[in-house]
Amino acid sequence: MVGAISAAVIPTIIYSLIIWWLDRYEKEPIMLILAAFFWGAIPAIVLAVLFELVFSIPIEQSPLGPNAANWGLAPAIEEGLKAIALAGLFLLARSEFDGPLDGIVYGALIGFGFSMTENTLYFLSYGDVGNLFWVRSVLFGINHGFFTSIVGLAFGAVRYERSPRLRILTILGGLLLAILFHAAHNFLTTAFLAAGMFFSWLVQSCGVLVVLAVAVLSWRKELRWLQNELCDEVQVGTIDLEDYRAVTSSVRRLRREIQALSSGGVVRFRHMRHLHYSITELAFCKSKQRMADRYQDCDSIERLRREIPAIRQHLERTSGVWAWF
Repeated sequence: MVGAISAAVIPTIIYSLIIWWLDRYEKEPIMLILAAFFWGAIPAIVLAVLFELVFSIPIEQSPLGPNAANWGLAPAIEEGLKAIALAGLFLLARSEFDGPLDGIVYGALIGFGFSMTENTLYFLSYGDVGNLFWVRSVLFGINHGFFTSIVGLAFGAVRYERSPRLRILTILGGLLLAILFHAAHNFLTTAFLAAGMFFSWLVQSCGVLVVLAVAVLSWRKELRWLQNELCDEVQVGTIDLEDYRAVTSSVRRLRREIQALSSGGVVRFRHMRHLHYSITELAFCKSKQRMADRYQDCDSIERLRREIPAIRQHLERTSGVWAWF
């Protein structure tokens, strides 16, 4: 039992950390990340099992045949249920939904939560984890994350779109594409076995590369936001040049935070991370205001401008003071 659970959980943690790293400049709030993962891991899969039990019998008895529930019904139900969480995040926490990259992150985490629970159930049912582990957790371990990231990408792509019709069509198109990828995977691996598994892996890999390409383009866009919006903040003294260089380089940011940890313990490390987060948030808020984002709170810009010097002053006062709590 421990082996079965570990075989499902450990790869999920690795994949989730990779996705978390993918969000380079502005990490999403931990509570939203956990909520997304939790939805995929429990409510989505419980509802999927219930719906598939109810609707699979009539479909299996239809002219489509007994396998239709696997390659037709299951993808539609599972991707639809996972998309509900994305819709909730998009509507209720839109200020934290900055674009395609955020959609990819939230979508992938929902999918990883779903696959973790699904794989755990499979491993516990079959007993012999061995080959099943390599297929479900390694070869196709990121599938559910990939499928739902397509829907998340669609939500992120329409974040600043004004046309309701275009928003709806884009989101539905993303959902349909996720269902098609999922259905193709189930059909190929069921109908053609080893050859189908290889072809499915090839198709999914190409899809993942496209998603990663979108993520890289999003990095460049977010970096431009930081560079464009923070230059004048350096000039007026809200931040200094060292702050600017750290925030616009993930390597410099990490090095600076490690130095804070080694010189002042966890407390100084937390304050340094808070400083970097606040500066990044200021740049993003200014950029969204420039795009006339109606969900952007204009007061947050001035609040951040007051907060950033206060954090830096605290860092200066605690320089050389070691504190773990």
